[in-house]
Amino acid sequence: MKSSGLVKDRMGNKVVVSMYKESACSHCNNCSESAKIANTFTFISDRDDIKKGDIITFEMEDNQVFKAAMIVYILPLIFMFLGYYLGAKIGFSEGKSILTSFVSLAITFLGIFFYDRKIVKHKMERAVKIIDIERK
Repeated sequence: MKSSGLVKDRMGNKVVVSMYKESACSHCNNCSESAKIANTFTFISDRDDIKKGDIITFEMEDNQVFKAAMIVYILPLIFMFLGYYLGAKIGFSEGKSILTSFVSLAITFLGIFFYDRKIVKHKMERAVKIIDIERK
């Protein structure tokens, strides 16, 4: 997945970039529609020619983006259905089985939150490849 953004800061080999909205994320309401900048993230780059204020074009591996989407969108549904199934198998009433499914959904979201904070952030920092740099 290719994207571009504005370099906000450079701290050693860490680069802070504010991504521009792409057409692929135009349907998302995560950011205000009037904003040109979508999200800010940090990644690691050994290139010395990146300066604050540069506009860079970068690429993330498609399999990394697909894997992240699967974890966020599919895994919670699987665990929600699994929670309901296990609740019913144990002999819970339908109401308790539904409650069990929502509890497993909440636990899955907590797991994804901690997985994102501890593991994914460090992997994604290294999965970004810079394609082009434009000076302002």
